[in-house]
Amino acid sequence: MLLSENINFGLVHVPTMYIVFAIGFVFWIFVMWYEARKDGFDDERFLDLVIVSTLSAALFYYLFNLLYTYVSLYRPNNPLLHVNYEVMVSFLVLLGAFLPPFYFSNKRRWSLFRIFDIYSLAFGFFLVFVSLGKYLITGASEHIWVAVLTLAFYLGVLRFRGYRFVSGLVFSLFSFYLGVITAAFFKSPGYLLFSGALFIIGLLNLYYRSKKYMNTRNLPKEFVELIKSQLTSKEKELQKEQASLMKEDPYLQAGRTESNSEYMDEAILEDTRKTIADAQVSIVQTMLIEVKRALAAIKIGKYGICEVCGDPIDKARLRAYPQATTCLKHADGE
Repeated sequence: MLLSENINFGLVHVPTMYIVFAIGFVFWIFVMWYEARKDGFDDERFLDLVIVSTLSAALFYYLFNLLYTYVSLYRPNNPLLHVNYEVMVSFLVLLGAFLPPFYFSNKRRWSLFRIFDIYSLAFGFFLVFVSLGKYLITGASEHIWVAVLTLAFYLGVLRFRGYRFVSGLVFSLFSFYLGVITAAFFKSPGYLLFSGALFIIGLLNLYYRSKKYMNTRNLPKEFVELIKSQLTSKEKELQKEQASLMKEDPYLQAGRTESNSEYMDEAILEDTRKTIADAQVSIVQTMLIEVKRALAAIKIGKYGICEVCGDPIDKARLRAYPQATTCLKHADGE
């Protein structure tokens, strides 16, 4: 045991796992933000989803603890007390976190599968910290194995997501992976039941996704090749534009020092230029993400299929906006 169960801050005793959870939660938020931004989601809107999911998970945890405490005190023979506490907490927290995306995906016209993929990656990274913390506190070898394997899984999936993995596959892979390590390292009946539930969830997700997106768009080969050529050229143009805008950033100018902004008027002007430059870079980055997603869709044979509803995208829309990955109904602020 490398760490004690509690860390003392004067007269205050804080459980070490609380600190581990807090650190893991910070990284969970960061991974969610990073992956969502990389996928082209609106930062502020996605942050709303993250906050609601966090509150929902906390609410499920709080209500279950209330129920468990009540049953322990007043219903000692209730079957609930025979259920593994950690398994129930884990399941309900995951359930609470994964429910809000259903509402947000419908309201914001987002792809539910893409959101679940992002959540899976974030929870995977969170699991690394929790497992590492448990190992440092308990010294149990299974926790360090879970941490190492989960980190390897995270890095492996991160490499191919969006380019070789279709949306929704990461969530199923994460469910299967979590089911495997749960069954392999924690063999109590409660954990085995949890493992089975994860496998079922992963299979249902694959089935639903394949049912919704089983059709590939039979676009003429010449049309697809033309679109691919346009997108490739657009990608190169955007990359050059991005590099050019970065060079124009006043904060990155060679020889810049704090003395450059010695006078108030100059400082205000420089800050204004910086704000404009950041906005322009953000727009170009978003466009670049869209182009890359469209190229990835061509690569996996899904170009011309709306990633939200699975319906074909109008050919005229594809001609006018080659990087479109959603139909006109689900286009969001293009």
